[in-house]
Amino acid sequence: MPFAPADAFPAVIVPLTAPTPSALGEQAARCAEGVDVIEWRVDALDVLRGADHPLETHELEGIRGIVREGWEALRAAADQPVLVTVRTRGEGGFAPLTDDAYAGLVSTFIELAPAAVDIEFQRHTAESLIGRAHDAGVSVLASFHDFEHTPPAEHLMSLMTKMHRAGADVAKIAVMPEHRTDVLEVLSVGERAQATLPIPVVAISMGELGKATRLVGSEFGSAATFAAVGEISAPGQLTVPQVRAALDALGAD
Repeated sequence: MPFAPADAFPAVIVPLTAPTPSALGEQAARCAEGVDVIEWRVDALDVLRGADHPLETHELEGIRGIVREGWEALRAAADQPVLVTVRTRGEGGFAPLTDDAYAGLVSTFIELAPAAVDIEFQRHTAESLIGRAHDAGVSVLASFHDFEHTPPAEHLMSLMTKMHRAGADVAKIAVMPEHRTDVLEVLSVGERAQATLPIPVVAISMGELGKATRLVGSEFGSAATFAAVGEISAPGQLTVPQVRAALDALGAD
């Protein structure tokens, strides 16, 4: 992947979900061996997680200051590449944001010049944000999440193709299975996307049923997997030692 070490396949990405900048620094300091990329889940900050209404752009100024403080704490504590994400409540995260506020906050991330930003592809501002990130030399992971079910394979393939055409550097889908066949469908989509698209892809089936995709996804084309150091950030997520043990057994590294 463009924001992971060149010899990391699949890259092990660890989401950090600290509620404050100081706690973020403490979490980041624990990300040592086995962690290729840090994902900072900005939506876990108390100032966003505790909001009781969809935040508007004019309400972001104080939040931007906290984000910059968190970034400094993170960079002081860890040296891995950082993927910055604000996951909205509509896609399973904590942040209630209007479209304009979402775009404003992602623009703040881009100004920090991380290795990459996550952009929710279903947002109408997605393509313009991808262009803005690239103008600043920041890679983009375009994402789609469905925490209720697994959409048809052709729909998922179409989404990932559109992500590529919009300029994404990595295309990611994460969906919830209702049956074991849904898990197989996601692995199949990952394999097809990897074979047909010229960018790295990540295909995850969430929850207990989908755990296997976090361990064997690379055998089916996924360029990365997400693992926890402390609090998990998605259903079915495993710890870094568990994931590393599986990758070692499969000879994935």
